[in-house]
Amino acid sequence: MADLEKLSIIIDEIKTYLARLEKLRIKSEKDLDDLKFDAVSMIIFSTMNKTIDLAEEVVKAKNLGMPFKYRDLFEFLEKEKIISKKRKEKLSDLTIMRNNLAHRYERITKIKLVHTVKDMKEVKDFTEDIIKYFRK
Repeated sequence: MADLEKLSIIIDEIKTYLARLEKLRIKSEKDLDDLKFDAVSMIIFSTMNKTIDLAEEVVKAKNLGMPFKYRDLFEFLEKEKIISKKRKEKLSDLTIMRNNLAHRYERITKIKLVHTVKDMKEVKDFTEDIIKYFRK
């Protein structure tokens, strides 16, 4: 049984991070000075941590399997038809970026960060997928 209160708290935290990211209005490399680069990186990292938390909660609640990597969580959700294949792929890519932010921060470019900001819409859509799934 899913802990709906816990899921709701995680989704609210994700929405808060996404709202902060949106306030920074990052559309191109020119929008990223050093301070904003660091802020955006941390917001993406934190958002993806919460996205992984959300996926873990659903996988655990539905007993879908034991992941070996974070990306496995999205594989389980796609197999259960909770998310689409395209969403699984996008979230897997964002998880790789999260890992790069954690372990290879110095290799992140402004261009890559801007593309990642644009891809963060997938996280919002993912939360909507989860809400829709549990409203059934």
